[in-house]
Amino acid sequence: MYYVLSKDMIETAIVPYLPIAKRGFTTQSSLTEIVNSILYKLKTGIQWHLLPVESLFSHRVLHYKTVFGHYRKWCRQGAWKACWISLLAENKAQIDLSSGDIDGSRRGPVTPQP
Repeated sequence: MYYVLSKDMIETAIVPYLPIAKRGFTTQSSLTEIVNSILYKLKTGIQWHLLPVESLFSHRVLHYKTVFGHYRKWCRQGAWKACWISLLAENKAQIDLSSGDIDGSRRGPVTPQP
C-alpha cells in the first residue's frame, strides 16, 4: 500500500476535522485510506478515473467515484479548509517564509506608460 502521509499522521491531524455522517452511515473502507487516496490524487495531479485504488486500499477497494464523492462532500462542508487552518496555526513557528517565491503579479490599477 502506498502512503502519502503516515497512517498515524492522517488519523491525528486530518480525520478529527472530517464531519461525522448523518443517519449513521459508515464507510465500507477506513477513513484513513480514503484520505490517503485523496491526498495521493492531490499530490500527483492524476485524473480521478486513473486513481490506482487497488494499491491504495488494503481490504475493501472503493471505486474512484466514491473517493471523489467523499472529497467533494468534505470540500462543500469546509472540512479541508478547517484542517488546513488548524495545521498552519499549530505549526506556525516551524514555517520558514524566508525562501518564499512571489510571482510578481500585483493588484490595483495599472497606469499606462507613455
